[in-house]
Amino acid sequence: MDNQGTTLDRLLAALSDLSGYDDPQSARLRTLLELPADGRPETARQKARRLGLWRRLLHDIPLDERSFDDRFGPAGRQATIARLVSWCLGYRAWGGRSRADGAELFGFVTLFLLTLLGLAESEAQRSLSPAGAATGRRDQGLTHDCGGICGALVEEVAVAEVIADVYSPEGESAGRRPPAAGGPAEREWRAMQRTLRFHRHGSTSMILRGSTADAVHGTRPEFALKLILYPFTRIATLAQATRGYAETYGTSSSGARHLVRVWASFDSWILMDFVEGRTLAEVVREEAERETPDARRVPSLSLDRLRDKGLLLFDALEELQRLAREDPVHGGLKGVHADLTPSNIIVSASDGTFKLVDLGRNYLYTHTVTGTGGAESRYIAPEVRAGETDIARADLYSLGQLLILFGTGQAGAEGVVPDIFYMRAALLARFLEDLVDAAPARRLLVFSGGADPTHTFARLKRDFLAELEMVQAAEQGESDLRVETGWRAWRELLRPLAGDPGREWRLWRMRRQQSDRAETDRGSFANWLLAWSLLSAVIWAVTNTVVITWILRDLDLSWGNNLVSLVQRAAGTPEGLPIVDSWRRDDYQVPDLRASLPARMVGLSYAIAAPKYYQMLFSGLTPLAIGWRAGSLTRLAVATEVIMRLMAVVPCLLVLAITLVEPRWWPLNSAIGQILTWLANVFTLAYIHAVVRRSRRLGLSTLPADDTKITGLSSFAQWVPTSLFYCVAVLTIGTALYLGLLHDVYVYASAVTATNIFLFYAIKCGVGGPTIRVAIVRTCLAAERVARCR
Repeated sequence: MDNQGTTLDRLLAALSDLSGYDDPQSARLRTLLELPADGRPETARQKARRLGLWRRLLHDIPLDERSFDDRFGPAGRQATIARLVSWCLGYRAWGGRSRADGAELFGFVTLFLLTLLGLAESEAQRSLSPAGAATGRRDQGLTHDCGGICGALVEEVAVAEVIADVYSPEGESAGRRPPAAGGPAEREWRAMQRTLRFHRHGSTSMILRGSTADAVHGTRPEFALKLILYPFTRIATLAQATRGYAETYGTSSSGARHLVRVWASFDSWILMDFVEGRTLAEVVREEAERETPDARRVPSLSLDRLRDKGLLLFDALEELQRLAREDPVHGGLKGVHADLTPSNIIVSASDGTFKLVDLGRNYLYTHTVTGTGGAESRYIAPEVRAGETDIARADLYSLGQLLILFGTGQAGAEGVVPDIFYMRAALLARFLEDLVDAAPARRLLVFSGGADPTHTFARLKRDFLAELEMVQAAEQGESDLRVETGWRAWRELLRPLAGDPGREWRLWRMRRQQSDRAETDRGSFANWLLAWSLLSAVIWAVTNTVVITWILRDLDLSWGNNLVSLVQRAAGTPEGLPIVDSWRRDDYQVPDLRASLPARMVGLSYAIAAPKYYQMLFSGLTPLAIGWRAGSLTRLAVATEVIMRLMAVVPCLLVLAITLVEPRWWPLNSAIGQILTWLANVFTLAYIHAVVRRSRRLGLSTLPADDTKITGLSSFAQWVPTSLFYCVAVLTIGTALYLGLLHDVYVYASAVTATNIFLFYAIKCGVGGPTIRVAIVRTCLAAERVARCR
């Protein structure tokens, strides 16, 4: 082992024996740390040598606990931390001459302890899950009580003095180039007042706050001092990035509202304005804690929160991009933040604006530092984590992930938009998919054009607001969108058409108002989809009205139907209804409840269930988004489109046929309806699988990598064999009934009616329909992206 390693070993051994404050123990440490004895004055050369030793000792501390424990054995990191915490906190109560004489010793031991605590906190952050990130307070670290330990120790003047000496840019250590004499780093460091307070731990640093020694306009400007933990400074790329931070991201003369003014930087620290406020991570965590347990269990989407926080984020990114264009020298990486996470956004206490801090790559995510990357790694673009040089579109990915956080209150899975967006806000899902694709070239395929490498956050903000306004219009101004589960989902049964015709109508009107937008929501299909949704609603209303009217006629009730009487008088027909009654077969009598009841039961059940099936699964969606040049996939899309639209009208036409023409057709028409339903399921499922395969072949990451993780897909796949079985059963029994081979007509009609109402309408479409629709919506949006990829 080299001499430096031996010195650190001796220091750890001495610290492991540290239990009191008597002279022998202090003398041993003072000798090891080259502190002068008996209060003798120290020459400048001796001090420089001592500080160089201290820096090397801090520099040599192993980064992770396992390496520390393997190297130092029984003097493990946790045991060392516990012993030093007790000693340093106890030393603060020590008074008299001894306290003054031991100030430098106490200062270094405390800095050594703070470094160990920072390393432990950094390692805990890198191993933190998203669920773990949702707990804790600013003054309560993951591994220790920050307020009671770090906060109390940093306030000691002796600690501040040691920090000022060890981190001083005037001191040159191994492998480090000193700044120019009188440069900004040296000048700002000298102006710093030697009174510091602990603020928080960073991923590779600890952040302190203080004020300058000289007053400006009667006040002392407050600063934030980000100290890179000394062991991390041996990573050359990190030290180089830290040294050039002020030059790269300095905004001293820009008047930036959303960027923190940087004063100076050196290899091991960054000095900047202190912004009073909380991090976005803390704000989101507190909002989540205020929710009730029941509210947390039900997936929800807050449009108000998404709008408010989203606009603040867009404003900050827009300013960053603008400054990069106006001042390319100090704009930094072409206006890219590259580390846009909730912890790097400060919500200003004065006006609520978002302040962006810690711009540039975080080497925690590039595997330069060991660990998994922590809970916030999912906000970082894959190209940044991979260490690629071209990261011009990295902030788009982070923007999408943060918008998901704003909407749902939870971090989304990496690169995948949560299901709640597909269930309640498909237009926003489409917008988010265009941001969070893992491949930079696949971002902005739909919005702003994938072939254009440039983008502006100002234009994206307009698109975001337009999509949000359309969702709010579709949901009639509802701001808190939820997906009801359990018994609450049964309330969906009260909406026979799933509310889709009204939703499509409101979307169509909003699109008309936004007709000046260059990018519209699949504008070429808007009229087409609205027409079919309204047609389905109209034929549903007509069919149910006809069936109920004929049931009442069969019952021969005097129900005071003035409309029928008016039609009869106008047509000069004393009995029956003009025109429609002429369509009846000769042996079809009305009223004749006994003969017509099976047809009425089955017809009414189909008139209720079939429109629900169409509106819940297919309305507002089209497979034609794949485009006309996708070969066999286009042909499959056309076939799927045809069968989808047939389901909007044909089932109700079959019901009208057995109501107005011949009730004896009901077994055959039931079979025809089931065959169409099975074909719709088969073609739709085939289209889903084809688009998923094409998407994965093209490298689109917005679809989950595993089919089992596509919500609703496995359930929908089960519909095909079950609907085939039911189709065969209905066709076989229905044909036998029609030919007179079977005679249990009422039993069979009752079974078909119950199946349509309870199984198809209530369970499959009512309760299970929303999850099935998620798979279809995902597929249609993916198809649009596939078309743009080509």
